[in-house]
Amino acid sequence: MIPVMYSYISALTGPGSDSFQARTVEWGRDHHLGSIVDGVERYWYEHHPAKVGGAPSAGDAPRLAGTATVEVSPISRSGTSGGVEPVTTAAPGETSPTSPGTAGTTATAGSTAPAITTASLPGLSTTTTPVGAPAPLQTPAATPLAGEGVWSALGPMVRGQVAAYVTAIRPDSVHTSDLVAVVRFEPGLFTFRAYPGTKIPGSPWDRPDHVEPDRQAALVAAFAGGFRLRDSGGGMLLGGRQLQPMSNGVATFAIDKNGVPNVGAWGRDMGPSDALDSARQNLPLIVDNGVAAANLATDPNRVWGFTGPANKSAVWRSGAGVTASGALIWVGGPAMTISTLADVLIRAGVVRGMQLEINQEWVQFNTYVTKNGNTSGKRLLSGMQHTGSRWLTEDTRDFVAVFGPTS
Repeated sequence: MIPVMYSYISALTGPGSDSFQARTVEWGRDHHLGSIVDGVERYWYEHHPAKVGGAPSAGDAPRLAGTATVEVSPISRSGTSGGVEPVTTAAPGETSPTSPGTAGTTATAGSTAPAITTASLPGLSTTTTPVGAPAPLQTPAATPLAGEGVWSALGPMVRGQVAAYVTAIRPDSVHTSDLVAVVRFEPGLFTFRAYPGTKIPGSPWDRPDHVEPDRQAALVAAFAGGFRLRDSGGGMLLGGRQLQPMSNGVATFAIDKNGVPNVGAWGRDMGPSDALDSARQNLPLIVDNGVAAANLATDPNRVWGFTGPANKSAVWRSGAGVTASGALIWVGGPAMTISTLADVLIRAGVVRGMQLEINQEWVQFNTYVTKNGNTSGKRLLSGMQHTGSRWLTEDTRDFVAVFGPTS
């Protein structure tokens, strides 16, 4: 038992901000106990289902790093007394996807909390929806909340325009007390860069397992990568090196050497190229050509993870995709099945989308601000398990960082 205990204690005391439970689970999977871990997780999902009905609480809306925050388009808990204003417009060159029976946003007089907040940015009004913002997202919930789906600015302005937006909507018409975050990065205004973790992929690379100090002043956001590579159904490239062979047809988050991201199927939408800086595969696409994959609703827990019968347990998930214009969309939060994750991506205009992570421990998106030479971060949603400073120091799993201009 001495080698076993030494191995387990080393796993518990290693670098990174993973919780005791997460380290135990990861150690178990590394030591041929995956079936036991899967059984425990299924038992947990069955006995701790996401809440049905209700309304979001004041602390559920996205929160951003910054020197100041103000209310933007507050989300009301009091109904729809202000009436319904259907969404009929979309960003230039894109559509605003809808679902039968859904309505647009409402403006409820006298509403208070919760509110989507945004950093106070020079030259940008933070009391109204930014000029040029995309059309509000339509909620899948039967009764919209005031401000639900309305975009707020995220991060600094780039070349005089808002470069990223954030909003929140309910995941479906059943889990109405939960909000999932939706982030949109406009094309060509930020640069993206993938980073390794100490364990995933766990090999020396051309970059460290955290954002380098000399790059942190330009850091705007970062989000978690995908499954453990052995469970991803694909491979990984980083800095021109291949850790695990890439597989044709598998969903891939690729970034070229200019920092431009793309999501698609390997071998069709992207492939081996000297122009690629990184490529991370994770299961098949869940959205293709703007339509959800046909077998999402009947997945027998062999394609997109192990979360209850046919993957129907509503749990924390994250995903990413690209719009027709090249904007990068990130979605994450609680109470989502694989089908509802795809639905939210489609509502945000995604034409090709993939799942990234499952479980509250691993779904993470942080925003950052640098003041007086010190960079600090904040979790986008309060339920995310790791700290806002994650990825400023070494971490166990790979992630994607988003950078803006340094001045």
